[in-house]
Amino acid sequence: IGNVLLLGMWGIAVFWLFAFYNPGNIALDKIYWWYVVHLWVEGVWELVMASVLAFLMIKMTGVDREVIEKWLYAIIGLALFSGVLGTGHHYYWIGAPACWQWIGSIFGALEVAPFFAMVVFVFTMVWKGRRDHPNKAAMLWSLGCTVGAFFGAGVWGFMHTLSFVNYYSHGTQITA
Repeated sequence: IGNVLLLGMWGIAVFWLFAFYNPGNIALDKIYWWYVVHLWVEGVWELVMASVLAFLMIKMTGVDREVIEKWLYAIIGLALFSGVLGTGHHYYWIGAPACWQWIGSIFGALEVAPFFAMVVFVFTMVWKGRRDHPNKAAMLWSLGCTVGAFFGAGVWGFMHTLSFVNYYSHGTQITA
């Protein structure tokens, strides 16, 4: 769990470096801007969130660490697989080949899966633990955080990934 958190924190720092590159070409500028936004949101932030939730589930539910780590690695695999290729739905708008719209839309639609997996993970761990933890606020935060991320980033992000929605919302204040 600690290694996943460290990987996420290093990823935040490394991908932030893309924000400092400011090319003269607007198309290149948008590529690097979307790298920062998407590889943060669909890559490293999910690593950080999943590892913090895994740590909290170990401490609060008493479920075996091995079970929680299996869930954690499945969530991370889903997040990185769908997130990196899902970034491709923005490449079409900067002049990349049309196949990127399909690749990005398909894998971008799968970006909901890690958030849904986090919801299932946390509710399953709380149910398996069956432990009445004295810190109800932390337990409710863990449950609410995953549900909020699922609807906020998962469902709302899925809506923007659809190509017919992305056509009208891309580059507007909705996605800025």
